[in-house]
Amino acid sequence: MLPKNKFMQIKLISNKFIYILVTIIFLSCIFLSMMNTKVMAAQYTERYNSSSFKDSTYPGYKTLIDSLKKAHPNWTFTILYTDLDWNQVLKNETTAVHGRNLVSSSKKGEWICSVCKDKKYDNGSWKCASEATVAYYMDPRNSLFEDYIFQFENLQWIDGVYTVDGVKKIIADCQYLQGNKITYTKTDGKTGTINKSYAQVIYDAAKANNISPYHIASRIRTEQGPGKNPSSTATGKYSGYVGYYNFYNINASGGTGKEIIQNALKYAKSKKWTDPEKAIKGGAEFLAREYINRGQNTGYLQKFDVDNSDGSLYWHQYQQNVSAAKTESSSVLNTYKSIDSSLSWSFNFVIPVFKNMPVTRAPQPGSQSIVTQNIQVTRSTTVYSSQNTSSSKVGTINKNGKVLRIEIGNTKTNGYYWDKVVLDNGKKGYIVSSGIKLLDDITNCNIRGTATEPGNMRNGPGTSRTTVITTLTVGQSVIIVEKDKYKNIDGENWTRIYLSDGRQGYIVSRYLKEISDSDDGNTTPTDQDTIKVITSSGLSVREHPGTNQKILTYALKGDLLTRIEKEVSNNDGYVWDKVITEDGIEGYVARGDSDGAYFEVVKNGQTYTEIKGSGFKTSGTNVVCEPNITVQNIKKVVSDAVIKNSDGKEVTSGNIGTGFTIKANGMTYTVVKKGDCNGDGTVDTGDTYILKCVILNMKKFENDIYIKAADINNDGSLDTGDTFLLKKQVLGLTNIVL
Repeated sequence: MLPKNKFMQIKLISNKFIYILVTIIFLSCIFLSMMNTKVMAAQYTERYNSSSFKDSTYPGYKTLIDSLKKAHPNWTFTILYTDLDWNQVLKNETTAVHGRNLVSSSKKGEWICSVCKDKKYDNGSWKCASEATVAYYMDPRNSLFEDYIFQFENLQWIDGVYTVDGVKKIIADCQYLQGNKITYTKTDGKTGTINKSYAQVIYDAAKANNISPYHIASRIRTEQGPGKNPSSTATGKYSGYVGYYNFYNINASGGTGKEIIQNALKYAKSKKWTDPEKAIKGGAEFLAREYINRGQNTGYLQKFDVDNSDGSLYWHQYQQNVSAAKTESSSVLNTYKSIDSSLSWSFNFVIPVFKNMPVTRAPQPGSQSIVTQNIQVTRSTTVYSSQNTSSSKVGTINKNGKVLRIEIGNTKTNGYYWDKVVLDNGKKGYIVSSGIKLLDDITNCNIRGTATEPGNMRNGPGTSRTTVITTLTVGQSVIIVEKDKYKNIDGENWTRIYLSDGRQGYIVSRYLKEISDSDDGNTTPTDQDTIKVITSSGLSVREHPGTNQKILTYALKGDLLTRIEKEVSNNDGYVWDKVITEDGIEGYVARGDSDGAYFEVVKNGQTYTEIKGSGFKTSGTNVVCEPNITVQNIKKVVSDAVIKNSDGKEVTSGNIGTGFTIKANGMTYTVVKKGDCNGDGTVDTGDTYILKCVILNMKKFENDIYIKAADINNDGSLDTGDTFLLKKQVLGLTNIVL
């Protein structure tokens, strides 16, 4: 609203001018509002209607939902139109942050991330899940069956469904939650009594917060476990925290079991949860506030944060176990059936749908390892049509002959381990996995290209009998390894490519544009250009334009990005461009004070060399390494590399350390080993001590190389977040990964 004196002045002006002025002000306000409004996906919900649901746009849902509806007429279904692209969601749940989704360490083959491989996470019992694994569990169509549907159950309160007796059945095997009265230990060590049962307290807590008491009961049972006694966080007897309770293990994190318990009880103390009733009600309020009432109102949405109603995606996920929502839904189903075998209650299920989903459901991963490798056989080898020596013969590989391997068998079939291979004519078959030598066939590949349309990268040429590794984003940068070797396979020519994270495979050749010297230097025919990060602190790739927006991933100094849209907005004092990372993640970066302050445009014809392998990669003039990298690891990739320690002495074996130099390809790189703060090549308690001293201003690092090594979370600063991650690495509770 304009000030009063301004209105007085306007009265003296003609009505025509008033109209023009007001129109300008109105339009300006709209423009400013648009500039400062948080950009959010245009998601919405709609009650499912079989006759109007677009099965052609969202294939495979309709038949499955209709079948459930027919079996259970009282059930209702709500469709969550996420407005998210399936492939981008998959990338954000996998390659954007390795370790975001985990599988049991007992899993192998296709279940395991091909970048992280056998790297252990958390307490050593978990491995990073592959894209195929995440796709399998995240695809809602794989769970639209009675056995798994309850991961989509709307966890908000439904009148007429829940009873105290139902709660009792869920916690029946938790002996510590039984009885008509609750006895507990008070903060003074004396015994207190609450004249209610645990079941009644759970029921009341859920109703007060408008959420399902069965969900609350199941969550407590999951966190505290069945049996005679709860964990130390719910006994009220833990030393130093007598009389405090945390049934949900909220904030239970740390490097040791002791630290985990203490952090959970410290949280309980801060909330004054001095008896079981206060703890259960307070925890229910937390779950309602932080998850259920902020859009994540199903087990699925708590595991996969694809609801954008709070303006953020992917980061607010309850647990890392990729199968958690699906497996827990079976337990919930069994509980419900024990109460009402017909499941006649009026349940509501929230089913998410995504844009550009595959026509068929994501398949369950297999035990075989999906690879793209050139191998050499040490003897004449028969190629069979199936994993059986009695099957028909596809061809023969002569002694010392080379062939493309696309699967490695990890279990015996018909008495042998079998590998799937592709012959030069494109035919596929199986060979007995013995007498095989792996060939290094991706050295000195520096022809860059970009994806001109979305395309599946497969482990071998052709759409039949191959596996999709990932889907490229338009504009995603790749290295071309071998162009058009396989022609007219399933109607297409196929090119072998290499991604920035080390994965490789085959893509339809017409989906790629080779970046050559004939290009104009700044833009491609698709009006894209390549930019190189030059700021030493790296560059945040954010979900939306703005410094307060969620960070999807980080681009380190020297990383190349494809800029697909310039000057998207001017928020928070920065010009923002839309980019695609080498991993295919779409996001937004700030230019800095001017175009080129944070990055520079790379001439399209420019080629580049880099040192890259599992656990290390080039970043500008640095080679950034994970803690376990040795000299031999580098030599395996660049055999003629000259490696010197910080004293200038050449080394040929052992650990590589921060401050070491690598001379290769006519360039000299300086090593940054994450966590190695003293440059001795090992990550141990000596490094945690140094980092602690630096943070407390008791010591300073000699140069920026050690600062980069100590900045474990890559946020541009040294703080307790870095010491926490470093401590977990030293204790063997987790692994620092790039």
